[in-house]
Formats: sequence, C-alpha cells, structure tokens
Amino acid sequence: MALIKASVMTSLSPIALIYMGGTFGSIGQPLQPLAAAQFLPHLQQLLGDAYPALQSFIAAPYSCDSSQLQPQHWQALLTQFSQLQQQGLHKILLIHGTDTLAYAAALLAEFLAGYGLQVVVTGSQFPLLEQTGKGLNPHSDALHNLKLAYQSLTQSHAEGVWVAFDGQVWPALSVQKIHSTATPTFATSLADSQTNGACDVEKDIDKNTYPDTLTHAPLSLNTAALNQLNIVMYYVLPLAAALQAQQLEQLIEAEPQAIIILAFGSGNLPQHPAMTAALERAWQAQILVVLASQVTFGGVNFNYAAAHWLQQSGVLSAAQLPIPALYARLAWLLCQDLSFAARQALWNARLINAGLS
Repeated sequence: MALIKASVMTSLSPIALIYMGGTFGSIGQPLQPLAAAQFLPHLQQLLGDAYPALQSFIAAPYSCDSSQLQPQHWQALLTQFSQLQQQGLHKILLIHGTDTLAYAAALLAEFLAGYGLQVVVTGSQFPLLEQTGKGLNPHSDALHNLKLAYQSLTQSHAEGVWVAFDGQVWPALSVQKIHSTATPTFATSLADSQTNGACDVEKDIDKNTYPDTLTHAPLSLNTAALNQLNIVMYYVLPLAAALQAQQLEQLIEAEPQAIIILAFGSGNLPQHPAMTAALERAWQAQILVVLASQVTFGGVNFNYAAAHWLQQSGVLSAAQLPIPALYARLAWLLCQDLSFAARQALWNARLINAGLS
C-alpha cells in the first residue's frame, strides 16, 4: 500500500517513508507489529504537517519480524527501491526492526551504491504507541529516531545509506547492534572519530562518508542470486587446533559459497598443519573465506605473525568491517558474474582503495 500526502507547499525534495514493521509499529503484550494498513494512516495523522517533505507512506513488499528476514526479502526490497527511483523519489526513510537493521542497511549500501539514492534507516527499541495503540508511548525512542532520520535527509544531500539512531547518524557499512533491549542500541566500527564515528546532523554529513561507501560502480549485478545465498560462520573457541580444523572441515564439506571466521583479537588463529590443509581445501573448492574478529572494535590486522600466515593461505581480511557489512559485501560479490579469483581480487582492491587493508 502507498499513502500519498496532500500537497504541501515546500521546496524540500520529497521523501518516501517505507514501513517494514518491527518494534517501532508494535502494540500489545507480547508486542506485535501493526500491519501497514493500520499503522501508516495512524502515523501520517500523528505527524501532521511537521514533516512536510514526507510525501509518500509506503508498506514494504513483505511483512514479518525482522529476525525472520531472508535473502529473497532483500531482493524484493531492492526492487521496490528501484521502482521508487524510477518515480523520481531519490530520498527514502526506511523504518526497520532492530534485529537485522544493520544487515539491511549494509546490504542496501552495497547494492545501491552509485545509483544516486539517499537512504536513512531507523527503528526503535520501544514502540511508538502505547499497548492499546491509541496514544503515544511516553517512554519511546521511536519519534526521536524518526525525527533524526528526517533531519539527516533534509539537511544533507549525501548519497548512500545511513543509519539514524539514538541521536547519531552513521554510514551503514560501519554499524552493528550492541544491545538487545536498551539504548544505545547500535555502535560503529569507525575508530578515527571522537564521537565513535557518528555524524552531527547539524553539520554536513557529506564529509563523514565511510571509506568505500560509494567507490564502486554497479557491475553485472544479478539480484536473483540472493535466493541461492549460502554463507556460514565459524566462531573460534580455545580448543585443540586439530579439533578446530576438523570443525572447519565439516563446514567446508557442506560446500557453502563463503565462510566468515570469527577469530581472536586482531584476527589471530592458532597455526596448525591441519588448519592450513583445511583452508587449502576451501581454496580448491572456491569458497571465499573471510577472517574477522570476535572483538567489537579494532578490526583485523594481518601484521601479527599469529594471523599473517592466514593471508598466505588465501584468507581475506575483514579489516574494520563489522559482521553485517561482511554479510552484505559477500552477498554483493556473490551476485556478480565473476570468477572466484576475480571476487577475491575485488574484495582486496576495495579494502586497499578504502585504506582499510
């Protein structure tokens, strides 16, 4: 469904609001998101004329809890964004559930790069409405986050995808969720800012673009390949190296397209002949292997001897990219009509171009 706001005299570029459910539009106990047909008219009435650039209120192409989202849902969302662009709408405010908000934002950042869209993703930890749905929830962060997202769209012309939450705006490829029930809800992997990578909406966020957000042009993207996406993760524990290698071998035998290894510290993994052999088998099977860290901040550094051998084994570095961004970038690569070697080379080239390698 799409609700078109009555014409308002404004010089602001029109913004389309897409509602995907989540806590933002939930009521009752236990919480359950209202359907778009119920929630969007209520939201439009509530906002009144305070947000004049919001010209369209649109339901997402699917309705489910954000923890239930699957790759085919991303494909449908990308199609919807393409249709909005064809209609002349280049600014989009996306209301999303927090469970996979960082994944959605990162995936949109990868797949929409170079298309001239400005997207801000937001949500809330607490419902906009009180339990009956008749009035505002006085303890909610929903309206604050919506206002922040709106301000970032109207006060800046920075293309790309951003996340607005808890009074801060971040580039989508730097964001991960850090709290399941309270605020602050999200953090950024950017380490070179005194504000933890956040952008001040009172300033020009064009100057805060995350490295590599918009540096690549669209290649031969085939979004239908999202339906075959098969990425697995191996979380390293302090176990015997031979057992670690055996566990990794079991993942390789399942023939995934890519494996994300969450290692210790700055990407450290015990070196062992069995582990080297397992990584060699992954290489031979043309499985992309990306090394990331279990540590929230700091990223991967192959300069340490404990991790340097992994680079020699064909393992790719996650650098400072958080898990949602790793998932999104792998998805983007796997939707390209490229060879295994070309995908590896493109991964490394983008990190080098961004100064993250």
